[in-house]
Amino acid sequence: MKTSSSIGRDTADASSKLGSKPADKNLSDRPLLLNVGGTLMAFPCDVLRGDGLEETCLAVLLNRFDSWMIRDADGIHFIDADPFYFTWLAVKLRYLHYNRIAVTDITDGCPSLAFYHDRFMAHTDLSIDAQPGDENSEAFRDFMAVMGPFIDTSAGGTGGREVLSVTVDDGRVVATTDATLADYNILYDRFTKYRGPVVDVSATNLHKVVDYVRRIRLAPDGVTPLPMSTSPGELLYACEMYGLMERVYLSMIGKPHSHIKCIFKGSRDGGELETLLDRVTGAQGGLLFVIEDEEQHRFACHLEGSLIPPTGPTAVLTTGCPVTFYSISGPFNEEGITKITVPHHQQRVVVAGKEATVKTDDTVVIGGVVIGGWSSVPVHHGKVVIGGGRLWLGHRAGAPPPNPRRRGPTAGDLHSCRQWLTRGDLPSGKTYVGSFHQGRATLAGSHVFTAHRLEVYQVWSIRPADPIIPADELQALVDMAANTPMAAQLLFKGLRDGWTYEALFAKVGEAANLLLVIKDTGSHTFASHVEGQLKQPADPTSTLTTGCPVAFYSISGAIVAYSGVYRGKVAIGGGRLWVGAERGGAAGDLRRCCQCLLIRDLPDGRRYRGDFTTLPGYPAEMPVATLAASPWFTCVDLEVYRLEEVPYSWLWLSAAASLMESRQRGMAAL
Repeated sequence: MKTSSSIGRDTADASSKLGSKPADKNLSDRPLLLNVGGTLMAFPCDVLRGDGLEETCLAVLLNRFDSWMIRDADGIHFIDADPFYFTWLAVKLRYLHYNRIAVTDITDGCPSLAFYHDRFMAHTDLSIDAQPGDENSEAFRDFMAVMGPFIDTSAGGTGGREVLSVTVDDGRVVATTDATLADYNILYDRFTKYRGPVVDVSATNLHKVVDYVRRIRLAPDGVTPLPMSTSPGELLYACEMYGLMERVYLSMIGKPHSHIKCIFKGSRDGGELETLLDRVTGAQGGLLFVIEDEEQHRFACHLEGSLIPPTGPTAVLTTGCPVTFYSISGPFNEEGITKITVPHHQQRVVVAGKEATVKTDDTVVIGGVVIGGWSSVPVHHGKVVIGGGRLWLGHRAGAPPPNPRRRGPTAGDLHSCRQWLTRGDLPSGKTYVGSFHQGRATLAGSHVFTAHRLEVYQVWSIRPADPIIPADELQALVDMAANTPMAAQLLFKGLRDGWTYEALFAKVGEAANLLLVIKDTGSHTFASHVEGQLKQPADPTSTLTTGCPVAFYSISGAIVAYSGVYRGKVAIGGGRLWVGAERGGAAGDLRRCCQCLLIRDLPDGRRYRGDFTTLPGYPAEMPVATLAASPWFTCVDLEVYRLEEVPYSWLWLSAAASLMESRQRGMAAL
C-alpha cells in the first residue's frame, strides 16, 4: 500500500511564514496518535511539556511543529523511526506522569536504542512555544539540523513527502518514507509496485532491513551496524534480495565517511589478472574482494590499499597492506558476519608479473613438527597472494620441477582459488565447523576451490585521514626530541600522499632534522628523530649512507639491527628501522617495515612489555625487541615532520597567552 502525506504545499508555506503553530490547549492534555514505522500508538506528548523534558527536540517537534510533520493516508502524524523506541518511551512517560519514576530515568538513556534516544532527547535552545522572529535564530537552525529528517520536505525538512508501507504475511505493517528508500531501487519497488503481502521475509527482519536503511539516511557519514537478529542468515538473505549488500559491506568494514563501488565482476570481466589490474589502477582507497564457492560459502577480504604489479613480466612484487578477512556465510556454527584478523607480520600482498607466478612449498609447522616441504607437498603457484598465503587467486598446484631453476606450472584464471587460516586465526567466541587440512581451516567449503562469484569493490573515504597522534602529544614528543623550542611541520603522510618511494622524497626533499611517526596495524605507535637528511644516492641502483644522530621514541605499545639479509628503501639507526623492506629485497612500497632493538638499546627504568624474538642475521643467543606489534609489520600510517625553531616573537605571544589564560582561571576560581 502506498500512502501520501496529507500536508499540502500551501499549508506548509503558511507554516513556514509563521515559524510554528501555537499549541492547541484543548489537545495538550490528550495523547497524540502517532504512526511510528507502521505501528500506531497513543503517545503522551503532553508529558514532554513538563520540567526536564520541554527542552528536548521531541517535545518541541510534537508540541510546536506537529503541523510540519509528514502524515499517512489517514492523516495520522508519521515518524520515520524504530517503533520499539517509541513504545519504550511512551511507557516511561506514563510512569513519569504517575510519579513512579524520575525524569533522569528517561533522559539518562535507553542503551539498546541509543541511536534514536540521542536524537529525540537532545537538548534544544528553541522554545516549545513560538517566539516572534525565532525562526531566524541559530537555535532554530540547530533544531532543524536534528529534527529536519522527521519533518515533511514541503515544510522545509528532509523527511520526504510520502509514507510508504507494506503488509507482511502475518498482517503486520512496516512503513517508512520515500526519502528513506530513495537510494534503494529494489526495496523502493517492493513498497510501491507490488501488491500483496511480503511472504519471503519475516516481519521482524523486514522491519530490521527498513530500520537499517533508515539509520543510514539519518547518519550518512557514520558507521551503521547491521541490526542484531535471532536469524542473521535470513537477515543477510533479505539484504541480498533487496540489493543492500554494498551497504552491508561498508557496515562490515566499519569505517565512517566511506563509499563503495563495484569495479570488477568475474562473471562480466573474466578472470585475467591484467583485466583486474586495469580496473584497480588509479583507484583511491582500498579494495574489497568478495568470493563465493560452489557450496555457497561466501567470504570477503579487505585490503587497505591496492594491487601493485611488478615492473617486469617475470618478476613478483610484495607490498605492505593491512588485510582483514570476513566470513559472511559458511564455516561457523553461529550465523552472521565474522571478522578474522591477520597477524601483523603477514599484512602483505604479492602480485606476479604476466609471465611469473608467486610460489611456495607450503611448509607447515604443527606442534614443532615440520609437515610438508619440497619432499611431500606440491608447490603452489598463484597470480595474487594475500595475507601471507591466506588467499590465493589464480591458484594452481603442481609438483616441483626436478631442476629448481625451471619454471613450474603457470597459474591460471583468478577464479581458481585457495584459502586457509591457521588455528590461531580463528576468532574466539565462534564455533568453527568447517574442515581442516594439515592443521589449517578455511572459510570456503574446501581449501582449493573454484569461485562462482568473484567481485572486487573500491572502498574509499571522503574524510581526510586523522593525524596519528593529537597535536598536544605531538608537541610533547617534539619537546622531548629537541633541545630548543621547536615546531613540527608535516611534510609527508602516507594515507594522504601515497606510499611510493618517489612520493616520500618529492615531499621531504632536502629537509633536515626529521621526525618520523609510525603506527602499525596493532595500534603500536613509535617515532624516530633523525637529525639529518634522507639523502638519495646519485646512482639509482646504489645506496648512500649518511651519518647523523638518531633516536627512537615509543609512544604506545611495547614500552610505557642490522643484517645483510634485509633490504629496504630507507634504513635508519643502523638497521633498527627499515621502511619499504622485505626479506631478500625491497618491498614495492613504503608500508612494509621492520623495526627491532637490541637488548642494550632498551632504556633503563622502563619495563619492556613486548616480546623478544630472533631474526635471521642475528645470533640465536641475541634476541631482539621491537616497538611495533612485531618486528615485521605493515604501516597503517607514516608521517614525516620537519622540526623548525620557533621564532622569538611567537614564543613571546605564546607566553602572553598562557599568562592571560592562567589569570582568567584564577578569576573564575574567585
